Amino acid sequence: MLISGHILLISGIITVADRYATVQEEPEALHDRTVRLRFPKDCAMMLFLEHGTLRIGETDKETYGPALCFWPQNGRDVISLDAGSRARILGLSDIILLDAIGARSESVHMRMLVEQPFFVPLADPHVLSQITALFDWFVTEVQSTGQQSPMSMAAFLRLMLISAMRAHQPTGLDASAERTGLLRRFRHLVELHYRDHWQVARYAQELGIEYDRLHRICKRETSRSPAELLHERLTAEAKARLENSGHPLKKIAADLGFSDASRFSHFFKRRTEMSPGAYRAIVSRPDGEDLKELRRGFSDWP
Repeated sequence: MLISGHILLISGIITVADRYATVQEEPEALHDRTVRLRFPKDCAMMLFLEHGTLRIGETDKETYGPALCFWPQNGRDVISLDAGSRARILGLSDIILLDAIGARSESVHMRMLVEQPFFVPLADPHVLSQITALFDWFVTEVQSTGQQSPMSMAAFLRLMLISAMRAHQPTGLDASAERTGLLRRFRHLVELHYRDHWQVARYAQELGIEYDRLHRICKRETSRSPAELLHERLTAEAKARLENSGHPLKKIAADLGFSDASRFSHFFKRRTEMSPGAYRAIVSRPDGEDLKELRRGFSDWP
């Protein structure tokens, strides 16, 4: 049954028509089993292991519950659960990740968190109770016939990511830690100033490093130059505003720091090979075959 034009409920699996988010329950079983994921492969995955043992990949690396686990888009491992284990799984589209992470200065920390798989033990009873409640609220929101709110789901996911970020303790830090720290600081500055159209040299100056060093770090860690990262961030925001607001191009251009709509259109067309108006016309048709290729993705801002 189609609900509110967005959500389809089939045998306990909740599927959003635009693949906003899905929920999959894995109840206790009397035998070990490989988890068969029932959502699209291009979704990221968050798994809440309430209790039991999760085995990951061909190496059978073990994670013990309670724990919160995450795999980015196209980064899934084969996973299995030991007998008696219980897990709840979210399939997360690019769109809900973008909505949950937002575009604030602190968002860069969450962006970097979800670029790699993470496994967070929930040994603290307070954190465990938070995650349990958030998962309950998320599932209830998705299952509330006729009342589902993407805004609420994104808010619950944001709180889960904040809890994971606070509890996450990365391992295996090496000589690349300093580079990662500088990249994090650069991206934090980008979130603050991409609408101000700072030059790369200005960012390097604020970071207290040479332009060439910033360029090498960005290329090594992201395979993109600093300028490419700046342009991708600005393009992703432009796409979001064209999709989600009815504002005229003149206002969007001004909000993004362009002196006029013509300069904005020239920038956007150079980045996307189409005008802002043409892009808006395509994304306004949600069933268009070419929508998937054009719509902004989480990977637009690495």
